[in-house]
Amino acid sequence: MLPYADDTKTFSPPIWIIILVIANVVVFVLSYTAGLEHFIRTIFSYGAIPARFFTYDDSTLQYGSVISEHMTNAGVEIKTFAPPLITLFSSMFLHGGWFHLIGNMWFLWLFGDNVEDRLGKFMFPIFYIVCGLIAGIMHVMFQHDSTIPAVGASGAIAGVMGAYIYMFPRSSIRTLMGWRFYYRTTSIPAIIYLGLWFLLQLFGGFAERGSNIAFMAHIGGFLGGLVFAALLQGLKKITWYPGDRFYSGLDFMHKPVKPVRVAGTGSTPRHTPTSTGTRRKRRYTWRE
Repeated sequence: MLPYADDTKTFSPPIWIIILVIANVVVFVLSYTAGLEHFIRTIFSYGAIPARFFTYDDSTLQYGSVISEHMTNAGVEIKTFAPPLITLFSSMFLHGGWFHLIGNMWFLWLFGDNVEDRLGKFMFPIFYIVCGLIAGIMHVMFQHDSTIPAVGASGAIAGVMGAYIYMFPRSSIRTLMGWRFYYRTTSIPAIIYLGLWFLLQLFGGFAERGSNIAFMAHIGGFLGGLVFAALLQGLKKITWYPGDRFYSGLDFMHKPVKPVRVAGTGSTPRHTPTSTGTRRKRRYTWRE
């Protein structure tokens, strides 16, 4: 099932989504097009290797024969590895290939613009980074003996998806479905589409421990994003619009009333409310 659109409107340009997409693409192109050896060295130097978080000396780590061969051929030097805590951040901007990059950026673009719009331009990058760090920590905890570098923005993007299912559970996700030569499009409620996606991550995380997909990072990011969004809602830090789950009609800012004297009547001043306006001008007609 390939999602390609949703029916949730945005009221501001997705500035941070654009910045993140550009940053991920630029980092990948610079590392990938410099040659395979440079690409491998970058992955090992700045990817999150779980076993490094539980040792004081990287040289004592035991790598598998295949990994060791790749490291030797690429000229990987352990002394060039970034500190483990730094790799939790740097690994969010590295990807293992074009399909890995395109898939992640597609989901970030599809679900991220609405989340950014409601969280605001200040809070969204904080939210994104925190979700990515939670995802990385989750992966390290459950794969503590792994010497395989973990890379990708999918943990942070899973956090965006967790916030999306909390904010817009009734939204419809337009999805392309197919089997062999038969294809069709259909609309799936966000709570069902993202709920099934999360269940698949749970199954993968606990049933396929040896997979090269960081399922536990996806689980950690998703839960982190969902809880983070709920906390922000409790603190009234999310902007809602008509049709949104928590919209109450209280987002209108009323200016104080002013006394107005009716000219030529000598009557006492009466109070007339001034015009009201929204905090942000709506650029689209919202669906009811």
